[in-house]
Amino acid sequence: MAIKEVKEKLHHLIDQTTNEVLLEDMLLEAESRINATLPHEIEGLSKEDYKELKSLLKEKPEADALSFEELKSSLNRWFTK
Repeated sequence: MAIKEVKEKLHHLIDQTTNEVLLEDMLLEAESRINATLPHEIEGLSKEDYKELKSLLKEKPEADALSFEELKSSLNRWFTK
């Protein structure tokens, strides 16, 4: 989504709501991200979550994948023939 479109949608939401708590939450989140300097803060993540995501990016995509046969075998207990 283009930045202009995101801004328009945000302006519309802000103009339409009278929920003060929601508006304060949006303001605090925006301020914390704008003033952030560390990568995990910019992304709105805890330091631990950010580290975990970075480590997951380095894993092979198939690292924890099951084969089709393993999946069928594990599901057999749930289905009767």
